[in-house]
Amino acid sequence: MSDLQPDEYESDLLRDGRGFVEDFDTWSSLLALEAVLDEALTEPEIAAGLRREGLRAEDARTAVLGDVTALARIRMERERAGVVFERPRRLPFRRVTVREAGWLLVTCALLVGYLRILQLTWSSMPLPFQLVGVLGLGGVIGMAVLVIGRRVPRLFVTEGWQRTGEWAHPEMIGLGDRWEFALREIVLPALRGHLRDHRRIRSGVNLVFEDPDASAELEASLVRTAAVKRLRRIVDRADSVAVALAGHRGTGKTTSIRSLEQGLLSRSDRAAPLVVVASAPAAYEARDFVLHLHALLCKTVLAKISTGSRTVSGRLRRRRMLGRSLRKASAFLVFWGVAASAVWLLWGGAPWRDLWTLALDVVNGRVTPQQVWTGQPTAKLLALGVVSLFLLRLVSGVVATGIAAVRFLVARRRDLRLAGFRRLTEQQLDRIRFLQTYTTGWSGKLSMPLKGEAGRTWSTQRAEQQLTHPEVVDKFREFAEEVARRLDAERIAGRVVIAIDELDKIGEPDKAHQFINDVKGVFDVPGCLFFVSVSDDAVLGFEQRGLGVRDAFDSAFSEMVRLEPFTLDESRLWIALRLRGISEQFCYLAHCLSGGLPRDLKRCATEMVDLANEVYQPSLEIVARSLVTGELAGKARAFIATAATLDRSPELVALTTELLGIPGTEEPEALAAIAERLVAGGDTDAAAISDLRWHSGCFVLFCATVLEVFDDTLTADRLTPRLHGLAVVRQRMAMHPKQAWDDLVKFRDEAPSQPSYR
Repeated sequence: MSDLQPDEYESDLLRDGRGFVEDFDTWSSLLALEAVLDEALTEPEIAAGLRREGLRAEDARTAVLGDVTALARIRMERERAGVVFERPRRLPFRRVTVREAGWLLVTCALLVGYLRILQLTWSSMPLPFQLVGVLGLGGVIGMAVLVIGRRVPRLFVTEGWQRTGEWAHPEMIGLGDRWEFALREIVLPALRGHLRDHRRIRSGVNLVFEDPDASAELEASLVRTAAVKRLRRIVDRADSVAVALAGHRGTGKTTSIRSLEQGLLSRSDRAAPLVVVASAPAAYEARDFVLHLHALLCKTVLAKISTGSRTVSGRLRRRRMLGRSLRKASAFLVFWGVAASAVWLLWGGAPWRDLWTLALDVVNGRVTPQQVWTGQPTAKLLALGVVSLFLLRLVSGVVATGIAAVRFLVARRRDLRLAGFRRLTEQQLDRIRFLQTYTTGWSGKLSMPLKGEAGRTWSTQRAEQQLTHPEVVDKFREFAEEVARRLDAERIAGRVVIAIDELDKIGEPDKAHQFINDVKGVFDVPGCLFFVSVSDDAVLGFEQRGLGVRDAFDSAFSEMVRLEPFTLDESRLWIALRLRGISEQFCYLAHCLSGGLPRDLKRCATEMVDLANEVYQPSLEIVARSLVTGELAGKARAFIATAATLDRSPELVALTTELLGIPGTEEPEALAAIAERLVAGGDTDAAAISDLRWHSGCFVLFCATVLEVFDDTLTADRLTPRLHGLAVVRQRMAMHPKQAWDDLVKFRDEAPSQPSYR
């Protein structure tokens, strides 16, 4: 935490003597929260958000100070920081710590030293220098009072004494090195929540918004849902677990995994994890996949080490050191030349012999330091001051050079360790890619009498055999554990996260179970966290543990996190963060059409942006018709293609005729009539034709309902949570089209008395 200046932080709590006496813990926690809050309000993100939404900083301050959860977390961070600032007792003078006594002594020594120098040189100084000395005395006294007031608050803080215009002492705040964590993880999220809860709600039937905010892309792409918050708690834990991410396609499983790479699920006070993402293959060999995972880990480690290491080539390093040395030598020569010239001019000739003699007299004790400054002319006193500054600069340069050398040696040792780890990683990668073959041989010949010869040739060839699957798993586990240990020791990465994405590509549940059985041996590595995206069938199997069912997913994963579609408020927030200034009607439209699925919600937002680039401020009806027409065209082609795969029959011909009439139909009443004809006879036809009837009819009726609701007469008072029912229908129609049809009919019957709803 940086030191706070008086004009940067003024607290009303410091004038609350009653709270100081009666409940010191709560009072000091509120003081700490207010101090961090003042810094958070100066963040560009928060300041811009307050201006954009027309909110007052004082209202945001009051809201966060009244947040009981934020106050409790601040109190916990103060306890973790371990900075003790006890409430003073009822004594006129209180005992100070050794550190505070040191600050008192240093400040007093500087003040007395300045007064003594001023006293010794006062008689020989001309009037202008005396005026400068008096002004300097005032500055030194003010600085001394400021330092003592900030560093030794016990001399000023008393029970019942109210202070005005003061700032809080860092030890009184009590956060210490937890300040940054409190700012990033407690106060800033609370302020963001205040901005979201009080964001300006805009209403209108014309598509108007600001340019998409690229800076908000990262934050807006991951809405803090309950599942995401749970994932973040899992990442913060120290134990090594395997977690399954489940949910429908498009609910954000891949986005959550990518967010791990971007650091959105990591705490600010910890190093970002090393994330390895592997896509599950549709057809696989378990041994090959583990080798692939091992190679990905090696490549990611090499990239991370290259980023965190400062090692460069020898020639480049020597060039940098030579250039740095030349710059420092040049600066020192310039400083030495300026100082020598100033001393020459002030001394009135060659001063070196006199200065050397004076230095020897001081060292031998013939002249005291006080006599050096007594009786000297003002010019020579200034020359001595320049010499003192030069010597101080020389000593500080030597000390800085020594510190830099020590730091270089420490960094060099670290780079050497990283270089060894890099070689180990490269060896692991080479071992995965190639088989090494070694051949050694020996031969000899012995001549015998009578022209006889005896000879022998011996050779040995050793080829490294392919490792079996258990051996591959063991090698991977050993290397992953070593990576986690090394990166944590060097503070390059907090932990290793290995994510296996797109397991849904393995369509058959039995094969997916077999895949997990084959690779789960790599799980439970110390320091490593595993994430695997699985299908909804896996969730069902995992959640049946209480029924005596224990399958591959149950035995492989310690936790299962299900990602649900966005709620209405989450979709509105997602759109509002992407398209600043968009009206609520279009947020509701995108939520209903997407069913709350983040992937489809992003598609709707993209299409609205494209349409706004082609049409100036298009109306709600034009936007809804454009989005629905595109949906109908795509779905109609899919329905017709499905019908072409079924056995030809009169019922199928009639159904295909109706499906061919969907493209080009844009009026809600005509679409509703087509939907009625599509589902007619759906209970008596063959199973395949019946399913196609219900799926197509439900979707067409859904599109007709969306067109009826989202027209240019839709006002803000009709934007109610009841419209979320359309999003629920959108979610259900893929698996349960009959139930979705009934829900749609009920929604249309319960709609307000308006012809377009019927």
